[in-house]
Amino acid sequence: MNIPVPVQDLPFRSTSLGRSVRARLQFRSFGGKTYLAHQHTPHPFHITRPFSISGDPEGMATLYLQSSAGGLYHDDDHHLAVEVEDGAFAHVTSQASTIIHNSHQSGSKIDVELRVAQNGWLEFCPEPAILFPGARLASTLTAHVHASSKLLFCDAQLCHDPNGRGAPFSQLDNTIRLKTGEGETFYVDRAFVSGENWLGATDGRQCAGTFLVYDSDNAGLISSELEACIARFHESGIYAGQTHLADRSVVVVRLIATTGAHLTEAMRALWIAIRVALTGQFPMPRRK
Repeated sequence: MNIPVPVQDLPFRSTSLGRSVRARLQFRSFGGKTYLAHQHTPHPFHITRPFSISGDPEGMATLYLQSSAGGLYHDDDHHLAVEVEDGAFAHVTSQASTIIHNSHQSGSKIDVELRVAQNGWLEFCPEPAILFPGARLASTLTAHVHASSKLLFCDAQLCHDPNGRGAPFSQLDNTIRLKTGEGETFYVDRAFVSGENWLGATDGRQCAGTFLVYDSDNAGLISSELEACIARFHESGIYAGQTHLADRSVVVVRLIATTGAHLTEAMRALWIAIRVALTGQFPMPRRK
């Protein structure tokens, strides 16, 4: 006799068309102006044409990353390499957040590799990843820096149930590494958390983020400016703290935020504080 089995108790059978995709962007400077020297952006990666914005450091190129998919699904494995050559300046951001969908028993992977050469300046500031119920994300960001280069980047996630039932994501495995140009690792940040434990780890807040800066010439100044910026945050919406690793020229801000709007506000404020510290000018906002 056949006994009916509830659908939710059936084993998951993957019909995944998960994509293993490798994308690459290479910025180069000529005549004091940065341009996109090489690009390989297969589906679902898509980019805008680089452009300059008034008030940015001289010659800096801004580029928006886009996606022609509806987010990351189970078995998706995306790798993005961004290289900034000698003396090139680039600001790379995304048009919108990336949704991480239900990953079932498999998972989704994002692997970002950044390389900043001598006297290069890279700002890598994507919008946060949105972890939907059941999402299982392994995210790795590895940055190779030169002693004379500048690097700042954002790495943020928020949990969201579009049905409003508070269903959690499955798990987040997040790793950040900094390496010298010779490949020696000098900074590692690793976080592993399940969706069920997320709100306990974040004091009931939906969002968490990291803002990291590497600058051997100005790390102390940046640390002071970020400390002043954090002091202006209201703890009801944003709770943050910063660490200056003077021996490694690294400044790290870790924060938790009540809503996505608070998270965006905090990340933008930190970026502005750094720009003002380094250039003395308030940067023009990147419209999204």
